[in-house]
Amino acid sequence: MKKFLAIFIFAIFLSGCATTSVDQVVENNPSDLEKQRIVYVGQSKKEFCWARTSIWYAVMCYKYDALGKKPYMYYQNQNYEILASKFERYYVFKNASIKYSNLNNIGNGVLDKIFYSMSDAKDYVHKQLGIYEQPKPKKQKPKQKIAKSKKKDTQDKNTLVPASSGTGFFVSNNGHIITNDHVIVGCRNVTIAQQGKYVEVDVIAYDERNDLAILKSDIRPKKFYRISKEDPKLMDDVVIAGYPLGNKVSTGIKTTKGSVTSLSGMGNNFSEFQTDAALNKGNSGGPIIDKGGNVIGVAVAKIEKEGIEGFNFGIKSSVLKSFTNSNNLKLITASRSRISQNQLTSLVTDGTVYIDCWLTISDIEKIMQQSSEKAFYSEYQN
Repeated sequence: MKKFLAIFIFAIFLSGCATTSVDQVVENNPSDLEKQRIVYVGQSKKEFCWARTSIWYAVMCYKYDALGKKPYMYYQNQNYEILASKFERYYVFKNASIKYSNLNNIGNGVLDKIFYSMSDAKDYVHKQLGIYEQPKPKKQKPKQKIAKSKKKDTQDKNTLVPASSGTGFFVSNNGHIITNDHVIVGCRNVTIAQQGKYVEVDVIAYDERNDLAILKSDIRPKKFYRISKEDPKLMDDVVIAGYPLGNKVSTGIKTTKGSVTSLSGMGNNFSEFQTDAALNKGNSGGPIIDKGGNVIGVAVAKIEKEGIEGFNFGIKSSVLKSFTNSNNLKLITASRSRISQNQLTSLVTDGTVYIDCWLTISDIEKIMQQSSEKAFYSEYQN
């Protein structure tokens, strides 16, 4: 009889617990999780995932299921992650070297901030990482006739001229272009050369730390590049396409061949790799591709010191993908092992663009007094 009575009481207790679901608790009082410090800043992802409001429910990952809902963002190499819940909560994790996949693979990290909108969460992470949206350049039509003048002394200080050059490459059929941040930073206008004409483009995002920028044109390119699924490996053969030395040598596309000589850049910067393929000013922002035409890096810099040769660097494709993903640009990845010579020639010719940075004479004089990576045309160099 005592045993029966105990079972009966236990059954009533269980049924009582089942009348209030975790969903009800959370939906009716969404702020209670923070107020009761069930969820709190500084909490590990494991503790966060298995936070409980009772002995019966693991709120965040069992019934509440905060993690893995869209929108979701992971900043590879920067170790930041934004996870969203179905209750309009957006959780920013730092030190997240392993991203969340599912309940069996929650990854790691520490809860850094809680937001009520994805845009606020994204703005916070971008501020921490030094990623800022670039204001659109002023819509001022370049003055091509004035630009042909070689004598800066005869030009008005406020004359807008193509002052420096760089390289970029299409990554979508909607006209998105990748280049270096230092190619476009400070420019009053940015144009690309298409069929002998200047075509204005907008700067929609840039990353000063990793020296990357996204441009947007109204052009539907004949060809665009796909991004390698993997970072380059040591001794991989590479091709660099671009416009070294601007139009000083010629206006045609140039390519150089080489190999990957190191998997890190200056100061053990593992966001970059080193290659012995030739790079010169004007190559900046151009694609570094493998035999399949897949982009494995973005040409960025070289060491220019007397007696030092072959120290040229590229930004790894994984860093590029992280940057574009964080700015809602999904790149098309590929893993082609090889394409024909004709296909590669067509890709390089139609998918790579010549970039002009337009500045006033006054702008140029100010920049030239400082240290700058820009590839200024010779008539404006001291």
